[in-house]
Amino acid sequence: MKKYLILSLMILTICFTGMKSYAVEQGYISVSATSQVELVPDTVDFSVEVVATSKDSMAKAIEENKKISGKVYEDLKKAINTANGDSIKTSSYSANPVYRYNNNKRYLDYYEVRNDVKVHTKNIANVGKMIDTATSDGATSVNNISYSVSKYDNECNKLLAETAKKARVQGDFMAKALGTEITGIKSVDGSCSFSGRTSLPRMMLMSKAAGIANDAMAETSTNIEVGTMTLNSRVNVFFYLK
Repeated sequence: MKKYLILSLMILTICFTGMKSYAVEQGYISVSATSQVELVPDTVDFSVEVVATSKDSMAKAIEENKKISGKVYEDLKKAINTANGDSIKTSSYSANPVYRYNNNKRYLDYYEVRNDVKVHTKNIANVGKMIDTATSDGATSVNNISYSVSKYDNECNKLLAETAKKARVQGDFMAKALGTEITGIKSVDGSCSFSGRTSLPRMMLMSKAAGIANDAMAETSTNIEVGTMTLNSRVNVFFYLK
């Protein structure tokens, strides 16, 4: 009885293996769809740099930087709303002696202290005034200004859903043209990305800090045009066919 059972199992296994070897892979089509939407940024990040130097000592450079940075911190805090997620923090700080070289000899030139203050705020309308305030307080430059959308994930998911529907419609038309129809999904992937400029170069924001502002400029705040950002989505789908 045992031998008959083993023999039956072997025959069943051989039959199943043979069936698999003759199985034909189900047909499928590939569809790629894209969508885009214009979004208005609601968040801005930028860095304010305070640089102080002294020929006499590091202590004087540190004290000068502390005085200017304290004023910058104080005034910028008045322009943000921490309850809305705004923040101000030091992103980097350094204090170093700076040397010059003459006839292959190194000489101490001066002491330099740098404090880089990062600002994160949704108060986009007042960014120009905030920049003017910081530079008027003694900030040396404003760098890395960039815009973003706080609800990026939600906007991306909405756009991906729209793009996926578009891919399905395209797939149905293709399948119909081929005399068949979609029966399922083999695989799908999607992604979102921004295109266009989302940041402003440093030099556009340094006119006052560089000391080249004229009287007319001094009477108006720095003009920062926010504009819109283009969010793009792409969905790639492999549909099984009947």
